[in-house]
Amino acid sequence: MPRKKPFKYEIEDIVSEYNENLYNELKDKITIKLVKDFKIGWSAKIENGEAIITYNKSNYPDACFAHELLHIKYELNGLKPPLIKDNENVTNIMPFLFNQLCHHKFYQEFNDMGFNEEEFLNENDTSEVDTLAKRDIKLLEGIFNTSGTISGSSALLLPYIVLKSPHDKSETTKQHIEHLKRIGDNIFFQTIDTILQEWTNQESLDSSITFARIFKACNCPRVGFCLSGKDDDIIVAG
Repeated sequence: MPRKKPFKYEIEDIVSEYNENLYNELKDKITIKLVKDFKIGWSAKIENGEAIITYNKSNYPDACFAHELLHIKYELNGLKPPLIKDNENVTNIMPFLFNQLCHHKFYQEFNDMGFNEEEFLNENDTSEVDTLAKRDIKLLEGIFNTSGTISGSSALLLPYIVLKSPHDKSETTKQHIEHLKRIGDNIFFQTIDTILQEWTNQESLDSSITFARIFKACNCPRVGFCLSGKDDDIIVAG
């Protein structure tokens, strides 16, 4: 019996009526290269003047492609991670948090293309969110049982900001959020909600102030951000 041929996407395979306009807009600005990657899955970056989009198999590859194209579009427009002056040991979580902020910034454009909300993340990502939420909430619940209500912290922020992904209206996620709010400081959650909404609504793509506000809410004041890298431009959390 012949071996089954491994799947491979070409760009023409994953351009659809939904993402065609976006693709056409970007291909005239930057070379777009597709690279299959089972470990990384779907991701996007600009490297040496090329947009590199890695992919894995998906039930809705045109939506995944659109998602990554939006990352490229917004980066070309100036949405880049700010430089960080870190005295709180939070640099390691910045790529993850920046990715979440990007999602809030461009989700409405994704939705306006006609995709379903559940197609915003690849199906593997959706199940991973549930798994990680259960793990993190269990750990936080252990802290709560020992010391009582948990105040704002990066440990409380991480599962919450994942669950607050703009596309996710699932009942499972709502239950996770309710669980978190029973063990964490509700003023903290309200503050993060406000910050995310204001970030989504603002025209500027500079996330420095947004990050400063997030880490202030997390009681991590000794950290600052700016796009320029100049000390005089650093916006501090305190």
